[in-house]
Amino acid sequence: MRSLLLLLTLSLTACGVDATFPDRNPDQLWKALKAVAEHPDYDHSDITKRWTVVENIVHVDEVHRRIDIDRHLKRLLYRPRTKPLYEDVHWRFQIHMFPTDPLSVRFESIDPGLPTKAQFEGDRYFSEVRRFLAGLPRPESSSDVKSEDDPSS
Repeated sequence: MRSLLLLLTLSLTACGVDATFPDRNPDQLWKALKAVAEHPDYDHSDITKRWTVVENIVHVDEVHRRIDIDRHLKRLLYRPRTKPLYEDVHWRFQIHMFPTDPLSVRFESIDPGLPTKAQFEGDRYFSEVRRFLAGLPRPESSSDVKSEDDPSS
């Protein structure tokens, strides 16, 4: 019985999603991670994924490249042939950027909850980060950059 309770507790805590970002410099990625955390977009074409942000508290740790998010969301979901569903959620997440090659990021829910909710929100967050990065120029490789002191340039 104890092992079942332990397994249940472990499965409902610290759920997360990992993503890698090849060919991105750390400063660009860090800028995108912060921007998406500070200005989340829940205006989705699928009404079941649409939320209203009531409160979004973001703490950025520049030294350790960690972002803490405390977010309060609400929605009133109308679906055919059902009663309206009112949802009021409070989520807390941490995002860690690691200096690996390629760069990697961990999105983790720090509240107990169903792993699927953390998976959904992590996937949504990383999709938004990728859209943000798509608007930025790709960094040039060091072989493409010529020095101003180089007479052949």
